[in-house]
Amino acid sequence: MSYLVFARKWRPQSFEEVLSQDHVTITLKNAIDTDRIGHAYLLTGPRGVGKTTTARIFAKALNCEKGPTSKPCQKCDSCRNITSGNHLDVREIDGASNRGIDQIRDLRERARYATASGKYKIYIIDEVHMLTNEAFNALLKILEEPPESVVFIFATTQPRKVPDTILSRCQRFDFRRIPVSDMSKYLKKEAASEGISLDGAALSLICRASGGSMRDALSLMDQLVSYSGNDINGTEVAKLLGMVESDLLYEITSGILAGNTSRAIDHVSNALAEGYSVDELLDALVVFLRNLLLVATGAEDSLSEVPESESRLLLKLSENLPDIAVLNILRILSSATIEVKRSNLPRITLETAVMTASKLSRVFSIDELPPVAEKAVERHRQTGNETSPEEEKESMEADCSLEEKEQSPVKASENNGIIEDTAESVEDAEEDSADDKDDEEKEKETSRKILGLFDAV
Repeated sequence: MSYLVFARKWRPQSFEEVLSQDHVTITLKNAIDTDRIGHAYLLTGPRGVGKTTTARIFAKALNCEKGPTSKPCQKCDSCRNITSGNHLDVREIDGASNRGIDQIRDLRERARYATASGKYKIYIIDEVHMLTNEAFNALLKILEEPPESVVFIFATTQPRKVPDTILSRCQRFDFRRIPVSDMSKYLKKEAASEGISLDGAALSLICRASGGSMRDALSLMDQLVSYSGNDINGTEVAKLLGMVESDLLYEITSGILAGNTSRAIDHVSNALAEGYSVDELLDALVVFLRNLLLVATGAEDSLSEVPESESRLLLKLSENLPDIAVLNILRILSSATIEVKRSNLPRITLETAVMTASKLSRVFSIDELPPVAEKAVERHRQTGNETSPEEEKESMEADCSLEEKEQSPVKASENNGIIEDTAESVEDAEEDSADDKDDEEKEKETSRKILGLFDAV
């Protein structure tokens, strides 16, 4: 017998073996046990989460020689034929290849005949959203009132493309992505049965790369076994998948946070020299910053799928790091991911984004607030009262008037009418005015720098 890939070899054969879809399997089992079997079912969800597998198990449960039963025996001819795909009464149809009205007309004619050997004639149409509108319309009548022994099971990854007239005639079940924890346990158990050893880093990377799809994870397992044999570690997984190493992402991020532009750019150049594309490096850097943001905000429970080695680096970077700093850098680099895809010179776009992010922390500081703001804060602390903007403005105008009166170079005496010369006071006032102009110029320069930064972003 030819080699059987893991995705087929480890396919679940009973409802109990289906991972993380209890809301579906329990409902179907109860429907069988209470004799409430419907005539049409729609299974939706991402790729590789068990839609077609569940449809086959359901067909096996209905046509088992001991059934209908929620626990098919797996030993009778009917169960074995369904497992191998040779049962005469269970027909699997590819919606992409049989999408026309002629194929649906043929299906309608065949559905009217009695079953060959089983109790039910079951039609499993995969990727049903690929059918044409005419084909859907031809299916409506028999879908609403099929023969007693006919059951339709539709599977699709895009339920929005299925007409409402079809949806209203089906029982819909939405499948979910498989959690990392459940996928890791399953892979480790099945790998052990094959004599394959996986360390924690390798499991974590496989699950992350699969995106919640068990079929994708099993396909990666096949590749890894061919690449490194039965002993698989995280380093080999990263090499095969072309994933950017966490140490390199740490160096780039630490350079950005420290405002060391040259250091950050040098590490970007080293990464590109190692063969990583601009898209791969930028995407990995955005994900790394996202994880760092979660650590900085204290949401570490959301990082259960992150390898332990990367978690240590994130914790090291997050020490005394405000989350707003990471958020600003993440916004800059996230915007750059869009520009990179449209740019003819993606490397320059990446380097410009890294430079902008690294200079962000040096544009202005909380210790360099304008003197006017410091006065307002100090006055608010002294009074302890909240004032409206209008009242604050009137108060500041009154203070200015009072200072002008106190600094006036001419003082009138009502008692003796003598006018005193205050040339020295005039000179002091001119010096204060010059200092005020210098402070105003500094504030304008700071504002121009800030506006220039956001224009660059």
